[in-house]
Amino acid sequence: MKKLMLLGLLIPATYAGLRWGLIPVNRFLDADICQGCIEDVHPSLALSDLTMDRVEQLRWGESDDKLALSSVEISSVVRYAIPGIIPPGLLEPRVGFEEGQVRLSGLVIAGEFPGLPKLDEIIGLLPDTMTVEMQGVIASLDQSYFSLIINKLWMVKIPMPSSLIPAILTAFGREGRKALPRNALLIPKPDGIESAFVQGDSLFLSANPEIEEFAKDGEN
Repeated sequence: MKKLMLLGLLIPATYAGLRWGLIPVNRFLDADICQGCIEDVHPSLALSDLTMDRVEQLRWGESDDKLALSSVEISSVVRYAIPGIIPPGLLEPRVGFEEGQVRLSGLVIAGEFPGLPKLDEIIGLLPDTMTVEMQGVIASLDQSYFSLIINKLWMVKIPMPSSLIPAILTAFGREGRKALPRNALLIPKPDGIESAFVQGDSLFLSANPEIEEFAKDGEN
């Protein structure tokens, strides 16, 4: 089953990068990319690697215990951190943050997702490639997982009824657990990360204090 990794939105790409390791950062850094100077930067491989390096420093107690990541940083991670994390049929994924909400968007090739519910009465004839946008909030599910609860979904700029959101997510490859709401996506917690939340236009990650203490003990 295809995995819905729009979010990953964000976090899925981050946890995958942490699990399978970082690509060396220095090989890809452009001279004009700097920490805190990314407002006008587009998603890129260089920024993805720089972001993963910052997350790694957080995990091992080499920085502050909280890390703020912008939408362009997370979008870069989603696109470039791990080959194959984006399912075939999903193009130009982007992650945004606003007022505590996560906004996911991308271009979807309709033919790659035959399980989409019949939307003729809402959209008419589905275009071959269409813009899909989702909006939701991150919530803690249990000790091992977050969830991204999708409260709004648009296809070709047309809002979908909330009753159709579970079926659309399923068509995109949603995989869940019994405790996961039907309109939510499952997000494994990255190793060493205690919490994740959106504030303003940033995603904040907090390190697990026990992991930090372990890393410090290992240096002694």
